[in-house]
Amino acid sequence: MMAIRLAAVAIWVTCIPASAHAQAVPGTLVQVENDALDVWLPQKQRPDGEYTNGIRVSLSRATAPLWGRFVRSAAPCTGREAIGARCLTTEFAIAQQMYTPEPLSHRASQLQVGAPEDSTISAPIPGDRAFAGWLHADVTANIISEKRLTSFGIVAGITGRESGAEALQKGFHHVIGQVDPPGWRYQLGLFPAASVSYTDHLRLAFSAQDGRDFFDVMPSWNAQLGNARTGAYGELEARIGYHLAHPWSPGARARAGPRDFGIWLYGGVRESLALYDQLLDRSYAKNDTTFSVDRIPWVNSYDFGIAVRRHSLTITFGGTHTGKEYKTEEVPNHSYGTITVTVDRGLKP
Repeated sequence: MMAIRLAAVAIWVTCIPASAHAQAVPGTLVQVENDALDVWLPQKQRPDGEYTNGIRVSLSRATAPLWGRFVRSAAPCTGREAIGARCLTTEFAIAQQMYTPEPLSHRASQLQVGAPEDSTISAPIPGDRAFAGWLHADVTANIISEKRLTSFGIVAGITGRESGAEALQKGFHHVIGQVDPPGWRYQLGLFPAASVSYTDHLRLAFSAQDGRDFFDVMPSWNAQLGNARTGAYGELEARIGYHLAHPWSPGARARAGPRDFGIWLYGGVRESLALYDQLLDRSYAKNDTTFSVDRIPWVNSYDFGIAVRRHSLTITFGGTHTGKEYKTEEVPNHSYGTITVTVDRGLKP
């Protein structure tokens, strides 16, 4: 059954149009995250809950409608910027995330056995997080230089059945021959939410004798404010490989010259502070009883993966492990895999 599930995920990924996450360079990106993709774990250890699925499609363009007038000495990116010059891009994205209780809680609490064959995600029990879907649109304004990327973002969306998460999971379970998860009747209800964010990235790169980068380190920090999420994080990411593409500057990529092929490994760590998270702080009702969880403010995570680039196409596969987000979460280190496909207008064959 797991083999069928993974095959269905692969088909599903290839059927989505193309896009990427935090895409500052002009281009198109699609990103799919799913806990069925954490193939580095033994099958029995792979989760099927918490953050269980995500899809993001984005378009980044060398434009700065309205907001660009507030940034002095910078214009939309052309790829011909001099060293030290700043330029502007705007990213438009639509995304959906899906959250469900981890089946392990029901196996442990209700069945009182080690690992039954039935892994259906049942109705939530006390201590479980809510079933939830989060459908949102994002707009991100990027101010780009060779060593720094500053981004201002706004996200607005809805939870509830209207988010499409229930229909998506039930449809997917029909494809792979599993029963419908019954707990969606208790999902978080329809509610509009929005947040604004500020993110700053820096980059330190090391080059070979031919001038092409083979290693870089990128610290970043972020702050968010709103009724979708309020919090902050700090992150340190590193890459090593052959012909690293600059992560955000079209001008730096153009100055590096044609690169028909590149491959690199990446890894990073993040420490997050959540002051409010609607997906954990909102309560849900079941049989006239209200349930909620006790959120953990500080959460650490790490990610790793590999990326391959050919001309303007980049394909990335990686994984993320996240620590406990609430006190009654039974899986202390939740994991999921990520596939990202990017078609980059900033790179030409």
